[in-house]
Amino acid sequence: MTLLKEGSEFTEYVDQGFSIEYRDISHRYWLHELVGGVPKRTPAISVTSALRCLDKPALMAWAEACGATGAAKLERLGELQGVLPENVIFKVRELGMGMEAARDEAAARGTLVHRVLEIYGREAKPPNVTDFEPAIRGYVQGLCSWLLDFAPEPVAIETLVGSRLHNFAGRVDLLCSTRSSDLELWDLKTNPNGIIYPEAHLQGAAYEAASMECGFDPDRVFLLAVAADGTYTVTHCHADLDDFLVVLETSRMMSRLRKATASKEPE
Repeated sequence: MTLLKEGSEFTEYVDQGFSIEYRDISHRYWLHELVGGVPKRTPAISVTSALRCLDKPALMAWAEACGATGAAKLERLGELQGVLPENVIFKVRELGMGMEAARDEAAARGTLVHRVLEIYGREAKPPNVTDFEPAIRGYVQGLCSWLLDFAPEPVAIETLVGSRLHNFAGRVDLLCSTRSSDLELWDLKTNPNGIIYPEAHLQGAAYEAASMECGFDPDRVFLLAVAADGTYTVTHCHADLDDFLVVLETSRMMSRLRKATASKEPE
């Protein structure tokens, strides 16, 4: 059962004896349970936050390309006259032409495409692609093509899951049955080229483990990426929980080090 209360979203797993809280304003998770009859609220690291400790060469290249593209556009518009080369990046950011603007646009696009999946779960039919802005239509078309090809029967969509054993939580895009399996877990990605990056496999493994603690038992885990040209890519998840736990511990170690080095050193 999912409830909304005081800015938080709660999903209760009564049989498992705990619930998960998510606050969108802070993008934080908590696990709730009774310990000796006393309510306990424990912060849980999000799966996506844990994965930030990984090296992502493609992300660095994308950020560089965003800045370079933004600078080139501003130069052609005459916005960089008199701007020193070392200050160009600040102008790019000020006018919303750099990585941060592109990141926000990508996040909004991803949210919208995920919402299409939610609509499918309610109405059991793909949406009309022409109802969307041209910039988003390709991604929606890719998702619709996948829906028609795989004909998933939703069990749960955009569902909070968490692990009490390892203290992490996240949101599963889709748990469903298909022609091939009684229960599959699918994690949806959106990017211009429909690429499934290695860290997505770790995310899928984490969601599988958390889903099992919440009472689900997926037969298989898949990753799905939809692209700007209307195509999609599907692959099995090639990571397991042990792989993700290595990253989780590394993330926690880096968090401890950041806090330690942020404090004033003794004289």
